[in-house]
Amino acid sequence: MTEELAKTGIEGLDEVLGGGIPRGRCILVVGGPGTGKTILGAQFIYNGAKKYGEKGLIVTLEEGAPILKADLRKLGFDLDELENEGLIKIVDHSVVNYLPSEKFRELVKFMDMPVFKAASLLETLKNTIKSLGASRVVIDSISALTFQVADPVERRLHTMLIFKTLLDSGCTSIVISEAKTSQLEREFIFEEYLADGVIVLQNIYQEGNLVKCVYVEKMRGASHDTQPRPYRIDYGGIMVFPKERVFASFNPFSGGV
Repeated sequence: MTEELAKTGIEGLDEVLGGGIPRGRCILVVGGPGTGKTILGAQFIYNGAKKYGEKGLIVTLEEGAPILKADLRKLGFDLDELENEGLIKIVDHSVVNYLPSEKFRELVKFMDMPVFKAASLLETLKNTIKSLGASRVVIDSISALTFQVADPVERRLHTMLIFKTLLDSGCTSIVISEAKTSQLEREFIFEEYLADGVIVLQNIYQEGNLVKCVYVEKMRGASHDTQPRPYRIDYGGIMVFPKERVFASFNPFSGGV
């Protein structure tokens, strides 16, 4: 029996995914710097609200909400508008990732800022999903837990609990993670074994040109394309070319395919 799918609304990506992401599943989006992971996650939330009437939550652990909104606005996505309408919510926990704990504790005394711990993310997710009535969730990025939880065993436990919380919520979720390398050969990461699906974004060099490619490593509950497909990031966000082959002669900077 085919599961109901939540469309990403990203041009070409839903075709690669076999129609969309299985509802209620937790998907990992993994990629190196500059591959568009944050854009993909934001488009998933934006399109869910704008095109499909589904409320969405973005929890940012790295990039601050003002910067995220400014970057997405340049691509044509007004997150402020949707947030003001109560269709999405952005929870910003980014600042703690760049400050040593001692300095952070000193800083919050004078700035009246809430101290965020990794464990509190679970409570944030539960409460905000419920109060918003969210159907979609994006966490960007879970790699930030490395800065907050030094012990690798404890970090894995937190990661497992985050995935469990997302699955228990019934939301269709995307968890973003950094890849060890931007090339086709890469190390597997712990989160891949927890996720129901894995979408990989990579930068590769082809005939002297940098080409962005996406492939679906796994997707439980959906029949999907297994080949790497080129994509482009421009005004309007990510555009995937589901009929093109990465290793064919393809120019991602031309006006079309």
